[in-house]
Amino acid sequence: MSWQSISASRVVVGLGVSLLHMSDIDQTDTAITAAFEELRREVSLTRAAVEGLTAARERIPDYSVTLGQIADRLMATAAAADRIEKAPAVRLSPDAMTTEIVKASGAARAADARLIQEARDALSQSLGRVDGLVKRGQGADQQIRRQCWAGGGGMLIGILIWSVLPGAVARSLPASWHVPEWMAARTIGSERHQGG
Repeated sequence: MSWQSISASRVVVGLGVSLLHMSDIDQTDTAITAAFEELRREVSLTRAAVEGLTAARERIPDYSVTLGQIADRLMATAAAADRIEKAPAVRLSPDAMTTEIVKASGAARAADARLIQEARDALSQSLGRVDGLVKRGQGADQQIRRQCWAGGGGMLIGILIWSVLPGAVARSLPASWHVPEWMAARTIGSERHQGG
């Protein structure tokens, strides 16, 4: 008889139960043996698990730096969320927000209108200068045209005067000077010289 069967019979006797039959004891021995085998396997698995955890703990990297960075970022995010939460725009109702948007757009449009007016004034000044330059250029062209007409007219008048004036002067001189005859001879002599 094995020690397991002895301890099983003692347990049975200790409980005040009558002794079991021999076949019952063999079945009990088999059940107890199976239980102990199962317990041994479980203890072995538990031991292997504990040894594995110890080895795994030794291989675990140190995440304290990374966790510190994450904590810093979370604090920065919380501070930013707190600033956003305290912002005046967040506390406005939709109607108040609409009113503020309309005011802001009006101010922006006023600034744009001022800039457009300044640009319009600058453009008007520039156009005035350009018009002045064009008028000056046109005036210079007209002045040149007038000067050409005046020069041409002066030359024509000069030719007429030059053709009339010598005859009038020659006739006004004393007859003893014979200027008209001299002029006629010269004119005829010139023609002979040119023709001959």
